[in-house]
Amino acid sequence: MKAILSALFCLCLQSAYAQLRVISSKNVEKEGVDNIKLANDYTGTEPSMLNEVMKKTSLIIASAFPENPNPGIAVFTQIYINESGSLDYLIFDLRTGDGYNKDSLDKHAQYAFLTGFDGWKVSKPGKKFSVVAVRTVGKQPVVREVRRGDSSVVDLKTALVFQDTLKIKRLYLNQLDLKTLPDAIYRFPNLEELYLGDNELQAVNIVMERLPKLRQLHLQKNLITESGLQLTANKTLTLLNLKENKCKDIPDAARKSKRLRTLWLGGNELTALSNRSFKKLKQVHDLNFYKSDIALLPKGIKKMKNLEVLDLYYNKLETLPTSVTKLKKLTHLAVSYNQIKALPERIDKLARIHTLYAHHNRLSKLPASITKMQNLKILDLGYNWFTNFPAELTAFVKLQELDLSSNNFPDFPEQLLEIKQLEKLYLRGNPFVKEDAEKKYSRQLGQLKSKNIEVFY
Repeated sequence: MKAILSALFCLCLQSAYAQLRVISSKNVEKEGVDNIKLANDYTGTEPSMLNEVMKKTSLIIASAFPENPNPGIAVFTQIYINESGSLDYLIFDLRTGDGYNKDSLDKHAQYAFLTGFDGWKVSKPGKKFSVVAVRTVGKQPVVREVRRGDSSVVDLKTALVFQDTLKIKRLYLNQLDLKTLPDAIYRFPNLEELYLGDNELQAVNIVMERLPKLRQLHLQKNLITESGLQLTANKTLTLLNLKENKCKDIPDAARKSKRLRTLWLGGNELTALSNRSFKKLKQVHDLNFYKSDIALLPKGIKKMKNLEVLDLYYNKLETLPTSVTKLKKLTHLAVSYNQIKALPERIDKLARIHTLYAHHNRLSKLPASITKMQNLKILDLGYNWFTNFPAELTAFVKLQELDLSSNNFPDFPEQLLEIKQLEKLYLRGNPFVKEDAEKKYSRQLGQLKSKNIEVFY
């Protein structure tokens, strides 16, 4: 009986607003609607019209639901507009936590969309087009990132009462809105991994002697400054994750960890870095300064003699200090999304590098010495300012991937054919890559493909 009433309810609604069909995503197939076909039919795009539809959709959602429901509600919509500017289809999906009757919520949303869009049109109709949007209302339920198992505890309540504490190696207290560090962490003397990310911690003080086996400390997405993290001297910690905090400099806690190999500080505004910042960090192998507001990399980085991975993505660098070439053990160098105009002249001193990401910069030439970097396997120079093909690229014998996308090559670079070994080549976005490129450069492309090189253009 309930199913019959629901069907009658939907039928009455749809007939009352005959032109527009509002369908929950779970009923699309049942309603005989082909979502893929719709997407292919409604292909026009007009930014101003998209904004109109999204604004109207937001107003309907805002009026249909409470201002701050808890748990929150995420509303996904696919809207199809016809040539006259009115809606043909609206497909929606509601996602939320416990506490709601999903069927009732769907009916409520369906009614809101049907009445809200009744008689409504975009201001400048034309081609058929579609809009995909998502709007969230209230506090969204958190999907916590935890790894469950016999040797893991995944919440504070369990941490406080768990009996067999000696077997626990991983403690997950992430995403719990913690403002202070719970003493419960010390209940687990064999703890190897401690996850405290995505909380509201401003100060973290850990007596490492009480956690003598702790190897990984994850503190990302908190409010911790460099002075707000205090660790006692230790020889166990190997990974310190401080991404997206409030650090201006490298915290002294990193120096207290004598066997630290991995230090992640991306997403902090590291505006106070100096030569002294890099003292007593020779033990670090992996350094992440991703998106850290760095305009000038201090020369003192040369002190990190054992560094193998250096990530400087999304900073404000115009140059790299020559001292970078002192990092003889470097194998991965990532300097993409900066404003670098030239790589260091003696970059060849970084003889072990096999992966170099330098895309989205302002490079227009390469240093002659780069030809000596014969361990290079992946080289990404996409989105730079190259107009002339850098002849240095033909010297590499171990290169597997070369990305030259979105540079300024007016014609197919013939010297590419001289590269001795390559598996993948990216050329998209260059001026010579036009509709007739495959025909115009069939000889060159054929030669590359005959060498089993996969070409993307």
